[in-house]
Amino acid sequence: MNDREKTIEKLERFAQNKGLSYSKIANMIGIGGSTLSEIRKGTYKGQMEEYLMKIEDFLERHKSGMKRITFSANTEVKRKIFFAIDTIKKYVASNAANEILGSAKIAYIIGRAGIGKTHSLQEYRRIYGAKILFITAENGDNATVMMRKIARELKMDHKKRVYDLKEEIKTRLKFTETIIIIDESEHLTAKVIDNIRAIVDQTGIGLVLSGTEKLRHQITGLRGEYEYLYSRAVIWMLLSELKIEDVDAIFRKFINDDLHYYKEEQIVKIVSYLYKESKGSARILENLLGMVTLLINEGENFEKTGGLINMDYLKAASRMISTI
Repeated sequence: MNDREKTIEKLERFAQNKGLSYSKIANMIGIGGSTLSEIRKGTYKGQMEEYLMKIEDFLERHKSGMKRITFSANTEVKRKIFFAIDTIKKYVASNAANEILGSAKIAYIIGRAGIGKTHSLQEYRRIYGAKILFITAENGDNATVMMRKIARELKMDHKKRVYDLKEEIKTRLKFTETIIIIDESEHLTAKVIDNIRAIVDQTGIGLVLSGTEKLRHQITGLRGEYEYLYSRAVIWMLLSELKIEDVDAIFRKFINDDLHYYKEEQIVKIVSYLYKESKGSARILENLLGMVTLLINEGENFEKTGGLINMDYLKAASRMISTI
């Protein structure tokens, strides 16, 4: 393979990964689209060397960015979370169709931090859009703060008196098939959750509370005082850590257009290592893949790797993010 072919191979891989047209790339490089087309075909009659250097400079500028997991692979965590929310969705659809105001229907999603709960919840919201109010709870959030967060999600004036705000929220949400999803719900006290439950009771909408084991202990440990928070649960979805099949699905989607550059035995070996090093955590897995992507695209490393992940760089990435 000559220099032109090597450069064009890297350019084509870049175009695939970024989803860019060659006319857009030509514009970014500062050359004509027809010129770039001829260079790719090898038919350009001008100063080929000069333009190849421009292309190499362009690739160098853009290869240092960190690749992130910006997608949701079909993992067991995602499937279970989608099932839990779909269950609530059926209840609220029935409530809206029949104008039923009964006890709130709550889905509790419980799992350790870092296994991909937030990613999957956000993916569900992207799919169902306006019917989902997505709120992240924080330490110290009281009932007033949560009312204002709900109001902001509804694009309401959230600076009103809390009582007026709550009444307007109920009016706005009644029989709308809306589902409120609260991520990191372990930060909320049972009293605050109960305040939100009251809104759900009076509007026929649904409530999904996602959190760690701390959330489960809060709800089950106060069954006397807040029995209705426990009894209104239509589903407790207990999530386990990532399985090797999940890591495999995530990695294959991560490398995506480069998949055909890898041999199957390479993928199996990489996935096995990722599974061991990530310890079932999607967060650690993302950090590992992000770091190894930086390493393989850094300076001279790119010349050796062609932008493809291998075991040497994966182990180096693991050493760099490991604290043990």
